[in-house]
Amino acid sequence: MSARLGLVLVGVLWGAGIASAQPKASAQPKASAQPVPFAWDVPRVLESVEMPGFMRADGIPVRLRSVKSAEKPQVILQHLVDRFEAAGFYIPPDHHRTQWFQEPQLTALDTDRLISYTFLLQPNPDGSTTVILGEANLGMARRERAAFAPVFPGGKDVMQSEMEGARTMTYLAQTEPEKVRDFYLKELSGAGFSETSMGTWRRGGEELRVSVRPVKEGQVAVIVLRRNALETAMEPDVQEGPQPGRSQPEPGKR
Repeated sequence: MSARLGLVLVGVLWGAGIASAQPKASAQPKASAQPVPFAWDVPRVLESVEMPGFMRADGIPVRLRSVKSAEKPQVILQHLVDRFEAAGFYIPPDHHRTQWFQEPQLTALDTDRLISYTFLLQPNPDGSTTVILGEANLGMARRERAAFAPVFPGGKDVMQSEMEGARTMTYLAQTEPEKVRDFYLKELSGAGFSETSMGTWRRGGEELRVSVRPVKEGQVAVIVLRRNALETAMEPDVQEGPQPGRSQPEPGKR
């Protein structure tokens, strides 16, 4: 999973994390007079990438960053849990958490500022760990629009996010991957879409990409990405600009 894809995917975790992270009234800690802003502290950082601006996950603005650490996931996990507890954040009990992916993840809530903090840990083949971090401001939530694509019958924890013009919808379903594909084959074909490659559908200037990830036996996570098909039709140089190693013609020469 690339850092960019990981950041998009973790964005959709916020709604589920936020919903489960909100404590009952009796469980809320007392607000302090002047709460100290929380700062991420990942041990043994090798590099860090912060996404500009913010994305919206289920109508909630989310800021994201990706950090590569030389430390092991278990050590980072315990370190960040300790940081959450030291800050006085509410951490929901295990039975209130939604585990979307196999990678370790956790959401905690700052009940003073109504900001939730989520991290996801991804072990790398070289022994390092990619840590995806983010914070969501619940106080700036806005009402989300209706789902932009069909949802498999019985799908739950539907989350929508928006970033750089692309929209993502993710949800859980108690079914098998093949049945999800059959569902979208019927629904999208009936809506005028044509499948250009496995899981990629187009209708005019609109493109939908549907992918399915097993979460556990009998349960899958469905990810639907919507964007303008014009972006994928562009030549690489138009999308990404001149690439290293490619000779560019001088002005006036062909």
